[in-house]
Amino acid sequence: MTTLVVFNGDVDREFLVSQLLVSGLVVAADGAVRAILDAGGSCNVLVGDMDSIDQSDLTELRAVNPELDVRMFPSEKDATDGELALRAALESDPDRIVVVGAFGGNRLDHEFANISLLANEDWRDRDVVLVDPTRRVSLLTNRTEINGVAGDVITLIPFGGGVTGISSEGLRYELNNRDLVVGTSLGVSNELLATSAVVTVATGMLLVVHEGQRATD
Repeated sequence: MTTLVVFNGDVDREFLVSQLLVSGLVVAADGAVRAILDAGGSCNVLVGDMDSIDQSDLTELRAVNPELDVRMFPSEKDATDGELALRAALESDPDRIVVVGAFGGNRLDHEFANISLLANEDWRDRDVVLVDPTRRVSLLTNRTEINGVAGDVITLIPFGGGVTGISSEGLRYELNNRDLVVGTSLGVSNELLATSAVVTVATGMLLVVHEGQRATD
């Protein structure tokens, strides 16, 4: 089962429609409900301090889903609405969590924080991915398969410390048991040679940024 989590960042309507069609449970972070309603969808769980949602949106959402689970938190809290939404998504033990709306918006700090959420120890080893129409960002701690088209840009960034024993198969610039340290750019702007590649690591956390027209397949 795939659980869809929608953050209140930049959301492409058509892309969100496509994700709603293939998802089971849908969790919204605060004001993201507007994007969901505009896409003709609904959500099962709404999480946040509700500082970015209009009462009319909440009324409309309840009309679409009378069983809506609303979880309101105080504005002075120890986690962002996005983190709270991810924790709510994890409760159903999904096979995969897809996050839309993690990029853009008017808060660069929130965009950085959203990406860093991938490293949370509660789900860093699970299949969690941040996506938009042309980008896919995930965290690698062991092995991953990257699917796309030849020429798609693949960037590998060490996160939270150095990463050792990185190997790849299917990238233009192959890595053979290579180490990457924080503060270097060696892993930036690699490319898929064909429709797939495999990357493995021995230790550490590696951000995998996939950019291309089919980066969200």
